[in-house]
Amino acid sequence: MTFAAAAVQPAVPLETLDHWLGDFRDRFNANVRAAKLTAGWNRRLLVDATDTARSVVLTVTGTRVTDIRDGTEGTGDTPFVTLSGEERTLIEIFAGRYNPSSAVIDGQLEVYSDARDKVKLEALAMVIWGL
Repeated sequence: MTFAAAAVQPAVPLETLDHWLGDFRDRFNANVRAAKLTAGWNRRLLVDATDTARSVVLTVTGTRVTDIRDGTEGTGDTPFVTLSGEERTLIEIFAGRYNPSSAVIDGQLEVYSDARDKVKLEALAMVIWGL
């Protein structure tokens, strides 16, 4: 009797916020147009899941996402942009299945930042998500 080999499971399940933030980082860092948009734009993006109290900080430095860490590990002095919504909504956004601009209009995503950062985020959404 033979048994089929067990499927190799990914280290991080595919439908977690951590997985999709890592995928986003990889897509962001490989995107030449995103690099041009973020030149000189050093920010921390706080991704805040309102229903699970999960928060993650993405650090953008020198045109790249340089760090992804738990949001409870301190803030540092880099300016923050906050993206807040239910965890499932955040997963759908970072997976590229839900337009972040639509999520804002639908009341599913709140963005807290200054006006210049909001313009930058809109441009990044267009470049990264192909909007």
